[in-house]
Amino acid sequence: MSERSIHGRGSPSDRRGELLAIARSEARSHRPVDVLAQWSDDATVRPSQVDQRTSTAYDALALEAAAGYEALLLSPVAPIGTNSSVAPTSQDRTLSTIRGSEVVSDPTNVLALECARRLRASPGDHVRLCTAHQVVRRQPVPSGPGFTQHFRLFSLADAGRGLADDGFEVAAVTEQLGVHRRILDTAARVHGLVWERPVAIVRTDDRLPAIADRVAAALHLAQPDVEVRSEPLHSAYYGGLRILFGVHSHDGTLREWIDLGAFDWVGQLTGNRRQRFVASAIGLQLLPLLRPGAMSP
Repeated sequence: MSERSIHGRGSPSDRRGELLAIARSEARSHRPVDVLAQWSDDATVRPSQVDQRTSTAYDALALEAAAGYEALLLSPVAPIGTNSSVAPTSQDRTLSTIRGSEVVSDPTNVLALECARRLRASPGDHVRLCTAHQVVRRQPVPSGPGFTQHFRLFSLADAGRGLADDGFEVAAVTEQLGVHRRILDTAARVHGLVWERPVAIVRTDDRLPAIADRVAAALHLAQPDVEVRSEPLHSAYYGGLRILFGVHSHDGTLREWIDLGAFDWVGQLTGNRRQRFVASAIGLQLLPLLRPGAMSP
């Protein structure tokens, strides 16, 4: 009895061939006017609101601020399940392909893959990576200017063996928030952004019970002007620590555009729970909103 008879469907390679045939048929059925209509109406394919020269300038600024991190130019696609296999998130938020891949919706998950690949070969290393990447997400877009279906993220990742007293995590947090602070400082100086009163909201739970005080002490030394607030963490997505880092814009609004967390993803991928992973990201397309009078990038 064939596999198709037993399970009611073919093997993955058989189904992929069928799906490719469907895609070819659908493409043939689309007239030029249909393609133009989708270009006009589908937010996942329309050009960004941000001018490419502006985007490139902010990429360069961010990469320069992260000189201590190896910069990777990622592929537009990643293995299918890159997000949902290691994190409690739905595959529905990601644009999946019929060729066993998905369009990158979060570069931090992809950086976790590369960190895990390197640490499996050399478990004692400390891997430090960064990337600027255009991502696509299928989930509803937050309200407000600057938020779109595809957007530019700059991400940082530290991975390596855990240390006593949350030493690895605290050091990675301090270094990554230092990079993000340099991005904000340089953008203010070079691009005329106006901001003040930086804030770090540190959220923790009993998985890392003492890390809030340790992070607060380290941030006070590294960035004494930052107001540190402590709150409980209510999210299974993060591995016991999440930090929202933001600044107040010229209109007094707190812009929490930098999201940092500790995750167990590299431990899962390597099968070694001693391996730690800290990652963060900033939405580069949001930074122009800090210009006085700017309503959208």
